[in-house]
Amino acid sequence: MENNKAIAGMFRQIAALLDEQGVAFKPAAYRRGAQVLEELDRDVSDFEGAKSLKELPGIGDAMAAKIIAYLETGEIEFLGKLRAQQGGLPGELLDIEGLGPKRVRQIQMELGINTVEGLIEAAEAGKLRTLPRFSELMEAKVLDWAKRVDERTKRFDRGEAKSDVEMLLKTISGVAGVDKCAVAGSYRREKPTVGDIDILVVTKSAQEVSDAIASLDALVRDIAAHGDKKLSFDLHNGLRVDVRFVKRAEWGSALMYFTGSKEHNIAVRKIAMSKGWKLNEYGLYDGETVVAQREEEDIYTALGLRYYEPKERVGGL
Repeated sequence: MENNKAIAGMFRQIAALLDEQGVAFKPAAYRRGAQVLEELDRDVSDFEGAKSLKELPGIGDAMAAKIIAYLETGEIEFLGKLRAQQGGLPGELLDIEGLGPKRVRQIQMELGINTVEGLIEAAEAGKLRTLPRFSELMEAKVLDWAKRVDERTKRFDRGEAKSDVEMLLKTISGVAGVDKCAVAGSYRREKPTVGDIDILVVTKSAQEVSDAIASLDALVRDIAAHGDKKLSFDLHNGLRVDVRFVKRAEWGSALMYFTGSKEHNIAVRKIAMSKGWKLNEYGLYDGETVVAQREEEDIYTALGLRYYEPKERVGGL
């Protein structure tokens, strides 16, 4: 599905260039649009016109028009204008973990590098450490990230990830101090492919449990974040795992939040707001009073909604 990949890369470039301009909201929308395209189980060219495209979560009039333009011409005019104004940011460098638009721009302007291959060569030659805000240690990290960019952008078939999820749940459930755990995210929503795995853990000793999971060498290859709120690491096959630690009372609200989708969560929050309440990953609140948080069903019921199965949470209500 080369069209999906190509357009997603262009949307990420648009997001990065808008970030440089200080534009609010739109960059996040384009990144979400890129993610939606990458998660599709068929080529975007199979969709019939703008109306069909706009049925996808996060794809509105503007993005649908850009997708159609690319399919018809191989270009997105808006991106061309941004590139002319600011100079294009290489999409493949933006896919490298740890490299934001500012560092990518710096590498591009100072060293003339626009490809992952060129970046790897420069890092191996010790050229990155000569740049402002770079060091030998940062250079080594960038080199490692660049060599693994294919893993970071790879999407795993749900069936391929199933055994990993089962292994994760079994292993983490056996860690001392873990009271409960479950998978969330796109895997729980039964998406055909996943880019990472979200695991929710109930514990009264978050840091100790985080340390214990991080020490499982047979499970963990590389650690990206390590704390008492979140532990992020790669499995040995490159699949990223995000483990989040929550209190038992907040289980339902946290599970709903981290299951998504983003559009579904926004729609549910709007219902809460219409009642003068607020909803986040910690619970449903009326002022400082907890209305519901322990189970997902409690939150839907309190809002006067039916329970939505995870696979139904793909858009608005």
